[in-house]
Amino acid sequence: MCNKVDFAASIGRNDLIKLLNQLGEKSTEDVQKYLHLLGYKGIEDAIDNAVKEGQLEILKYLHELGYRGPEDLIDIAVKEGQLEILKYLHELGYRGLEDLIDIAAKEGQLEILKYLHSLGYKGDEWTIHCAAKNGHLEVLKYLHSIGYKGTEYNVYSAVESGNLEVVKYLHELGYKGNEYAFNCAVGNDHLEIIKYLHELGYKGSKWAINCAVMNGYI
Repeated sequence: MCNKVDFAASIGRNDLIKLLNQLGEKSTEDVQKYLHLLGYKGIEDAIDNAVKEGQLEILKYLHELGYRGPEDLIDIAVKEGQLEILKYLHELGYRGLEDLIDIAAKEGQLEILKYLHSLGYKGDEWTIHCAAKNGHLEVLKYLHSIGYKGTEYNVYSAVESGNLEVVKYLHELGYKGNEYAFNCAVGNDHLEIIKYLHELGYKGSKWAINCAVMNGYI
């Protein structure tokens, strides 16, 4: 278990280490007091930072002191990809909302997504959208493998974001777009996607076709 000096070292404050050594073994209020003097708004800042940086032992120490993080602490762990922190928080009783799955998909946190599913968290069509829009191909493949289904809107999201490999994968699964997909690719200057859609036989509006020809895209 980390002591106060270890905690101070973890946040890179040698001056705090010296102060704590001078203080000796006092109440844990000293930790909070000096964190506040150093610019932290409160102990929650230190807990948030421990989660973001994956400092599991520091997080355990703070909890042993009796401190608790905010309600969205588990969301932070998911967003930052801190799997071991997430497991620890779950053991302590922290719970996330249903959109926890969507956060993991949006951030491309595949292993965390798998862990959340093992706990019983479930997503929906929006989860597929989050993965497709942000170009997380492996997450998309995993979601499809466990039965998630999307809509043609996922194709538009991938096109708009310029994620060619995701666009290809969605087409392999049978998802199709329409004129809007081609227009979107042209409007966002996604050359490789324009070429790919053109090869598949996609047609755009007169404006989009003229623009693509003028720019030598097709």
